[in-house]
Amino acid sequence: MGAKDAETLYLQIKNKLKGQEGKIVAIDITSGDYFVGDNTLDAYEKAQKKYPTHEFLFKRVGFKTTYVVGNMKL
Repeated sequence: MGAKDAETLYLQIKNKLKGQEGKIVAIDITSGDYFVGDNTLDAYEKAQKKYPTHEFLFKRVGFKTTYVVGNMKL
């Protein structure tokens, strides 16, 4: 799954997530089901409970990125 595909999955559910800005959504890349949590671990635990062997895309609701890793000059 590429970044373009991941963004498409998120855009399909974006309107359903209104009012949950700042929370983390885990999207099952196989079924398209999604799970919202207060943080990554919370969202993952909810998703993994239903789909223990699946892979998930994580996104911060209402933001372009979830995390930035590395040396950034702002």
